[in-house]
Amino acid sequence: MSQLQENPFSSPMADAPTMPPRPQGTPVPARKGLRFANFFIDNIVLNVISFGIGVVIAVMLIAAGYEPDSQGNFVDAPLWVNIVINLVHIPVALAYYIFFELTLGRTLGKLITGTKVVNADGGNATVGQVIGRSFARFIPFDAFSYLGETGRGWHDSLSKTYVVKT
Repeated sequence: MSQLQENPFSSPMADAPTMPPRPQGTPVPARKGLRFANFFIDNIVLNVISFGIGVVIAVMLIAAGYEPDSQGNFVDAPLWVNIVINLVHIPVALAYYIFFELTLGRTLGKLITGTKVVNADGGNATVGQVIGRSFARFIPFDAFSYLGETGRGWHDSLSKTYVVKT
């Protein structure tokens, strides 16, 4: 009986294979602690960038004559303005992950921890894999998925990529 039949609430990636065996001297999968450090560092960077963009948008709105209320919402502004301010993090995160993982194979967090993204063969991830990885990060609770037994997050499994120590 498969794990899915035993536990209907198990992850669909529970039976996902671990990283294929590598010849000696090739990169090894990154430990969960490094993966957490990557997540932590990248989220600090993303929050700083998103906050900065939000401040710029708010200053532009104030200069255009809109007044924020006590919670920072621009009451007189069109609804879409407040939606953009509150959702600025999503396109920033997509741009950040796609740009850095396509150009360097790593984000700033991965650069600091000495890890990088590779495909199943150990080579550079393709454009499709990086874009898929980036969008899969928005799956609820994806940030905790790499804490499972295999150490691979859903954004890794779904895009057929690995994070390895360099």
